[in-house]
Amino acid sequence: METRDESLPTDEPDSALQNTYAIAPVIQNADKIAPVINPITLTPPVLHTQRITRFIDDIRPTPGSNVMRIYGISDCVIAVAFTLIVVNIPLPPDGLSTSQLQNFIRQDLLPKILIFLPTYIVVASSWVSHYRILIYLKRSSSLFIILNVLFLASIVFLPVPVLFFFQYGNQAGVWQVFAITQMVTSTTLLLMWVVARVDHLLDPALPSEYLRYTTTRLLVIPLGTLVSIGVAFYNVWIAEGIFLCFYVLGWFLRSIFYRRNPRASYLEGTIRMCSITDNMTAVAITFLIATITSTVVSNNQQSFSTALNAVVEQLPVYGFTFLIVGFYWLSHHRIFMVIRHHNMPLIWLNFAFLLFIELQPIFNALRATYPKSQLTSILYVSEQAATGLMLLVIWWYAAKGHRLIDKTMDRFEIVTFALRALLVPMIFILSIAVILFRNDLAFYFWLLVIVLEVADLVYRRVRRSLNRVDPVQAETSTH
Repeated sequence: METRDESLPTDEPDSALQNTYAIAPVIQNADKIAPVINPITLTPPVLHTQRITRFIDDIRPTPGSNVMRIYGISDCVIAVAFTLIVVNIPLPPDGLSTSQLQNFIRQDLLPKILIFLPTYIVVASSWVSHYRILIYLKRSSSLFIILNVLFLASIVFLPVPVLFFFQYGNQAGVWQVFAITQMVTSTTLLLMWVVARVDHLLDPALPSEYLRYTTTRLLVIPLGTLVSIGVAFYNVWIAEGIFLCFYVLGWFLRSIFYRRNPRASYLEGTIRMCSITDNMTAVAITFLIATITSTVVSNNQQSFSTALNAVVEQLPVYGFTFLIVGFYWLSHHRIFMVIRHHNMPLIWLNFAFLLFIELQPIFNALRATYPKSQLTSILYVSEQAATGLMLLVIWWYAAKGHRLIDKTMDRFEIVTFALRALLVPMIFILSIAVILFRNDLAFYFWLLVIVLEVADLVYRRVRRSLNRVDPVQAETSTH
């Protein structure tokens, strides 16, 4: 299957088919091939011309090249950048009193999480722009891939200016470093779009109106960012307001096109959304171990048995959080198995779900470091409940009126999906009452989540085995 014949790449192209296409023009034009010239006899100007020609050929579009690997590595890099921003948020040191812990969370932790939120939205918006380019990409070129690498480089660098915000606050210089990084990001996106249009890498069936709106939107954001960099010399708050206004203008231009072309807002499949979800979940769940590694580092002056005991004390929380995030991914997988279309609201609802997935290492570390604190326990269950409720919101939006899901699903199946999505967050919400009276028993109440999930898996397996028809028995019954 060739990628150039698909609106959205779903499979790797067949190598034999690509070789056939590569050889066929040579066979057809064999009589037109120029005689081979020995490079030794060429004069230096001719050699120089051939090098230039080869360079131009290298950056020309490659027919039949697929874009799966481009968005595969892009989603992986963006997921790592998201998580690096989160793990840079400073956590309270061990040994604080109850009042000191409360002050740290209120004055240090929560404000830095609020700083993370607009950065998260900006990076998610960049991903959406990247996605809207690649979804209509039929083939790629070396120049396009180089620009994509520059785009990813700016995304990877973003945790540095965010860390400046954490340490130095909202200063003009800090904002300018952040804005320059965003300038590189938005400019490379614009150049990627221009190259895709000039080199005819896009779907030729794209309407001209979409091309105009996308070009305008991608041009507006770097212009606004450039203006905000200059204004920051006079007032950083006005500069940030200008930056925000131009971003909102970009979203407004996108909404104008889809309001005029409502059918264009619904796209087939969810492969790219599942890609970014898998990558962000995988990176976040891996960084859960950072709590234990930091414990080992902090006990490097202690004996091995002391350090080992400190690690063993944190293993239950780490293992439980790992399983819970795994269950959330499984629920997300089940939901998106029956979603047939997607639109921009679904993309942003999915990013809202991923926001709570990205925050898992923070609240896991709080609970593991201060297991006896009611405040950290309440924050932990609030994080888990919010993550599960976002899955419920995603399902409600997709299933309402069969907006995005399989049309063959009946009402009973839709309600069953909703109840399963509601089960886990309800257990965490109910556990708040347990925390207020007996915080030491809350963890055992949370284990009910694992019991119910395992029971559901067993029930599904038994039901499938009962519904499985023996081929010999089926053939006998037909006769």
